[in-house]
Amino acid sequence: MDFRTQNGFKDTQVILKELNLYGGDIDGIWGSKSASGVVELMRAYASFIGRGIFTAASMPVKASADGKNIVEQLQLYMKDLGVYLTNVDGVWGKGSLGGLELLASHYRRANKIPAYDMAWSKKVSKEFRDKIYAWCARQGYDPIVASWLMACMHFESGGTFSPSKQNNGGSNFFGLIQFGEDAAKDLGTTLAKLIAMSQLEQLDYVFKYFEMWAKRGKKSTQLEDFYLTIFYPAAVGKKADVALFRERTAENQQLIGDYEAKAYIQNKGFDKDKDRVITIGEICTTIYATYYKGMDPANRLQLI
Repeated sequence: MDFRTQNGFKDTQVILKELNLYGGDIDGIWGSKSASGVVELMRAYASFIGRGIFTAASMPVKASADGKNIVEQLQLYMKDLGVYLTNVDGVWGKGSLGGLELLASHYRRANKIPAYDMAWSKKVSKEFRDKIYAWCARQGYDPIVASWLMACMHFESGGTFSPSKQNNGGSNFFGLIQFGEDAAKDLGTTLAKLIAMSQLEQLDYVFKYFEMWAKRGKKSTQLEDFYLTIFYPAAVGKKADVALFRERTAENQQLIGDYEAKAYIQNKGFDKDKDRVITIGEICTTIYATYYKGMDPANRLQLI
């Protein structure tokens, strides 16, 4: 199953969990709990539009190897309800997510279920959250970008959102997105000044950092773009199987430079398959795990 399809299942689980229709983990594993939650969501909407008994008696409870059987069935049922207007192709995308969000919006209103704030919203102040939403609006970003930024800052700061949090490996990087000396200089300040800032003050420099890289051609359109802009801007837009860093061994010591070897050691936690190579895909998997954990309603504030 590809990355996007599994994330689509996770998005579905997030929506269902917000509506109290799913009690499992946000893990992207399709099963009976996910299926029954989706069926209940669609039945409610079918009743609302006067369709009587919903024609979709059930959803498959087991996904095929590529997950297309689930996505295709979702698309068919949502097309039948008039909330999915594009091709039924079994490919997860904005149309599939948009259809589910329309069903969820109706269900939330009908059952007076509160919505939830951005990912990890329990970790920061209202002023901090408002500032992120305002920046996203100024940049023309969809509100979901606020949650992507929160995921990036949660990961980089070790969940502290502290402007003075030092890199866990002890290197000279600090704060909300682990600013270093070079980044501070590019932003017209110093690392010492950044570390001494309040959380809200340093957040402005987080925004300036992304604006700077956007001007340099690194425009972010997905969560992984935002994170790679922080971690290694040169990797933005490259394919998931591209290797960034390798461990120096007796066999490859003539091929691995000092920078690459040091970078591997500093970021060894990304090497999920322990093959001594860190790929872009492994980095993306890690940041998405942080994002979806933050999207769990248990880690978000309810909106009044």
